[in-house]
Amino acid sequence: MFDLNYDLIKQEIESETCKEHHLHPEFVKTEEGFGIRACCEPFRLELVAKSEKMIEEETTQFLDKMMKDIFKE
Repeated sequence: MFDLNYDLIKQEIESETCKEHHLHPEFVKTEEGFGIRACCEPFRLELVAKSEKMIEEETTQFLDKMMKDIFKE
C-alpha cells in the first residue's frame, strides 16, 4: 500500500506529557505497525486514539492525492 510517516506521528506522540504523572510516552515501531508505552493506561489509550486519528488523516490525504493524480491525465 504505502508507508506512513511514522516520524511525524512519533514526534507528535512523544511530545505529549501525562497530566497525572508528568512523563512522556515512548513510540515504538513494530512489525505490525507501532506501539505506545506510557506511564498509565488512561494516558496510553488517549495517545492511541490520537495516533489513530493522525493515521486516518494521513491516509485520507494520501488517497486524495492518489485520486487527483489518476484523473490528472
